[in-house]
This record gives sequence, structure tokens and C-alpha cells, in this order.
Amino acid sequence: MKFETIEEVAAPQDYTFARFTDFTRYEGLARKYGADIRRVGGFTEVAEGATWRGTMQVRGKTRGVEAVVTRYAPPEAARIDTVVGGMNVVFEMRFEALGPDRIRLRAVAELQARTLAARLIIQSIKLTRKRVQAKINSRIVALANEYEDAWRREQG
Repeated sequence: MKFETIEEVAAPQDYTFARFTDFTRYEGLARKYGADIRRVGGFTEVAEGATWRGTMQVRGKTRGVEAVVTRYAPPEAARIDTVVGGMNVVFEMRFEALGPDRIRLRAVAELQARTLAARLIIQSIKLTRKRVQAKINSRIVALANEYEDAWRREQG
């Protein structure tokens, strides 16, 4: 199952890439929602191979999670491969410059089941696909607006 969002952002490519790949922020958000996430190897700079492990609640059950940055090519692309329980989730972002202060972000999340339980979860997501896609779209738009506003404030 694949979800894709395309959004234009009124900020430079380097700036936008840095904001959307601020994995420290995402760690904090995961913890806020009850996940227990730890950096493997205690890295301080994100690069290909950076890994997180831990646990999180999915559909009322605690499941193991492992996330690995498999592509980190500033300022064009980033990809993170995650395994949650019996499900593989690949999240990829591509940043295309449309001008000096405008980029097009293409964010794609692909879910693939490896177990029967994961297949059931994906099946239930398929039933609400439009609602899930709308939530993803609104979150990407909200982040883009936040980063555009921050860019404008920094420019004075």
C-alpha cells in the first residue's frame, strides 16, 4: 500500500531539506506519543546507516520498531526504512528545486506486510485509505507552512 503527497514549499532547497529531515524532532514526537526509541551507536549526525530501535503501541499492542536511514543525499533526497512488528514501512522524500526559494517536496510512504497480523492492519488501513491520505496530506502541508513561516522570519 502506497501513500504519496506532493507539496510546494516557499523556502530554499537546503533549508527545506534540513527541516524535513530533522530526525531529532521526530524522535521527540515519537516519545511524546508513547514510543520508547533509542539511537543505535549513539550517533550525533544523521547519515546513511543511522539506526533507531525501540517499542511503540500499534493497534493496542506493544511492537518492536527499527528504523534505518538508507538514503541521505542532501539536499535532494532522504529515505528511512522502518520495521514495525511484521510490517515494513519505507518513507522517502525527494526535494526538487523550482527556483531559488521554491521547492517541490514529494513524500512517499509504502507499507508492506510480512505477517498475518500486519496484513490485517494494512487491510483495515485500506478501508479508511482516503481518511489516512487526507491526514498525511494535512500533516505535510502543516509542516511546509511552519517551515515557510520560519524561513520568512529568519529573512526578516
